Order: sequence, then C-alpha cells, then structure tokens
Amino acid sequence: MPAEGPAAVGVGAVVVAAGQGHRFGAPQPKQFVDLCGMPVLAWSLRTLVNHPDVDRVVVVLSPSRAASPPAWLPDGVLVVPGGVFRADSVRAGVEALAGGVETVLVHDGARPFVSAALVSRVVDGARAGPVVPVVAVEDTVKRVDEGGWIEGTVPRERLRRVQTPQGFPARVLNRTHAIDDAGTWEAQDAGAVTDDALLCERLGIDVATVEGDPANLKITTAEDLALARAMVETGLIAAGN
Repeated sequence: MPAEGPAAVGVGAVVVAAGQGHRFGAPQPKQFVDLCGMPVLAWSLRTLVNHPDVDRVVVVLSPSRAASPPAWLPDGVLVVPGGVFRADSVRAGVEALAGGVETVLVHDGARPFVSAALVSRVVDGARAGPVVPVVAVEDTVKRVDEGGWIEGTVPRERLRRVQTPQGFPARVLNRTHAIDDAGTWEAQDAGAVTDDALLCERLGIDVATVEGDPANLKITTAEDLALARAMVETGLIAAGN
C-alpha cells in the first residue's frame, strides 16, 4: 500500500514578530511591550489561536528569542527563527507550516486587535486567491517634492490602507517565496518588501481586497501604544485574560 501523504491542515497562520522595532523607541521590541496586562504579541496571537478556521499557527521570532521562547506563548504555537528582512521571516514561517496547508494567513505581530470576523473574511476570500483587508483613506492626501513643497493633491477615492492578516492559497505564497537555482529571490530586493501582496504584484498575480477593520491598528510608535491602551481601557476592545 502506498504511503499516505500529509493530512490536509486547511488553514495555517504565520505571525511575524522578529522585528526590532527601532521606530518604537523602547528597550524591547514593540511586540513584547505590555498592553493592559498582556504583551502585544499575545494579543495578536489570541484571535488566530482560538479561531475555528485556523488549524496551525507559526510565530516567527528573532533568532535569540526563538532559542528561548517566552513562556506565555499559547500551547501548540510553533516558534521558528526569522531572517534579516520581513520577507525572510515570512518565508521561514511558510516553510515551517510544511505540507498539507491549503490556505496561509500572514499577520503582523504588532497588530493586537485583529477580530475573528476579519479573520473569517480573509480566510473565505483566500480560498479563491490572494486577498488583503483594506480600509478607506479618509484624510486628504498630498504629493510633495523632496523639499517638502506640495506638488498636488492625490485623489483618495481609490486609495486604501492595507492591513493584515493577508490570505493566500498556499501554492501562490510558496511561489512568491520560491528560491531559484541560483539561490536568489524570485521576487528581488527583499528589504523593500513591506507585505506579501507586493510579492504577488511583482509576479503579476492578482490580489483581491476585503473589508478591513478600523480597530485593527498597527503599533509602530509610543503614540500607537497609548491609543491601543485607551481602546482597551474604554471598553472598545475586550480586555485579555
């Protein structure tokens, strides 16, 4: 009897948390800072770990932290070391998911307030192809020159702010992170890759959008953390356990 292949897992999630957070200006990376009783990363993981559609979660940490993972990480989460750039870390997480995964979500560890409803929308959309959650741009947007002088106003009707988790059929994400025979990225310049949708764009792969969530903020600065704390303290976001 031939050997059976790996059982289909369905949906796997890669949570990228290997960055150093230099813009945050704290002694430790932003994803490990306390947010109302839990580290930011713990908030970012809790919805994915508890979501009924997500079967496997991989968290990508810096090599030093991956060697000695925090004790508060949820049971069942697989920890792997990341690389120099975000794209390197995503690739490490995708490889760790291994076979059997049909759909992959990629989420930023510094987005603590991802909702179960948003995860469901992304999972549903990703079964048909790459998909990213977006929210409308409400502010007036100006284009400026190198000296800071206004060159013009950018129409905002078709502009969107992109969030995570982003969802992909596993075969598509594997292709965008493939290494060719020469050992180079199929999509070059990993340092300039800010999200995985960009890798799809570079390869001519269409990416759809789903409705994002204004509460799904990314913590980049101390001001972002203060806002996140206020969102919990005022009850806009349910407190962690």
